[in-house]
Amino acid sequence: MNFKAISRRTLPLILVAATAILAACANTKLTSSWKDESLAKVPFAKVLVVFQNKDEGLRRALEDEMAKGIPNATPAYQVLSDAEIKDVKSAQAKVKSAGYDSTVIMRVVSVEKETSYVPGTMAMGPSPYGRMWGGGWGYGWNAAYDPGYLRTDKILTVGTTIYSSADDKLVWASQSETFNPDAMPKAVQDIVAANAAAVKQALGKK
Repeated sequence: MNFKAISRRTLPLILVAATAILAACANTKLTSSWKDESLAKVPFAKVLVVFQNKDEGLRRALEDEMAKGIPNATPAYQVLSDAEIKDVKSAQAKVKSAGYDSTVIMRVVSVEKETSYVPGTMAMGPSPYGRMWGGGWGYGWNAAYDPGYLRTDKILTVGTTIYSSADDKLVWASQSETFNPDAMPKAVQDIVAANAAAVKQALGKK
């Protein structure tokens, strides 16, 4: 998921490709993250990925994108029906019986627009205005003031949580911001990459 904003603004196996794809997530950054000490004990041998969204078609597409960036991952829609995924007891029983050791859940927290002012510029230097054609005319055009302008950036905020399915325990949580995302699937790729790099660093992996 090039920072264009002016004003502001996974897991031993999950992290295999993190370093190689880090450059691809320049538009995404984690604004906060937390880890439990038991994170390093989760095997991540069989990972379920879930994107919580009421649009079932979009959810399936985004779960596919999540699974692409996470080794040993299966999109939730391949395991749970649309009815089961929204029923806590049904989902819990099926995920447990299927033997998933971990679950990665992502959801959109907010989509906002931010307007910022980009100040104007003016070239500075000696002022050769003594002669019109020999200085003032050409210099004046080259040093003409370039007025500032307003720009609007779109900011997508996504929350990511990782659970150890065996003991139903939260082991990782983060919030990320993606600036001016071209499309949700690409944004999801960038968010997975950003989390992969952060978790890798948290675990002291190179």
